[in-house]
Amino acid sequence: MAYSRLLSKTLARRLGEPRRFIQVVAGPRQVGKTTLVRQVAEGSRLVTHYASADEPTLRGRDWIAQQWDAARLATGKRRAVLILDEIQKITGWSETVKRLWDEDTRGKRPLKVVLLGSAPLLIARGLTESLAGRFEVLHLPHWSYAEMKTAFGYSLDHYLYYGG
Repeated sequence: MAYSRLLSKTLARRLGEPRRFIQVVAGPRQVGKTTLVRQVAEGSRLVTHYASADEPTLRGRDWIAQQWDAARLATGKRRAVLILDEIQKITGWSETVKRLWDEDTRGKRPLKVVLLGSAPLLIARGLTESLAGRFEVLHLPHWSYAEMKTAFGYSLDHYLYYGG
């Protein structure tokens, strides 16, 4: 069985609640944001549409709308979640997300949304302006010693040797 980080429970709880906020999972590179969100989505009863803006081809605002439409089609009357990874790599992403989120709110669509990305870039590029009042940030930090000990049996010396 895969190790489940503490934030997994919080995200699973949020996805099980009525649609209220965009969930933003933010943190440094390589801390397991994508893995955590995909594990939670797989463990939920939600239809999931996952897409990453981390592809080598250029992604734009139209790409966000295409992914959103694909998730809407998958939803129907069922509960669903759209997961957009590395969202900060798309110029002007927050305005598009705001427009689509507000359309779904007005249309009473049950689509939930999870955005993943680097915390400083997400905040600098839209969370504090365009999406004010529409999101909740879930910070995923680097692995703690307690997590490494539980998940992998690391001793304190081992943890420190590899730089925490």
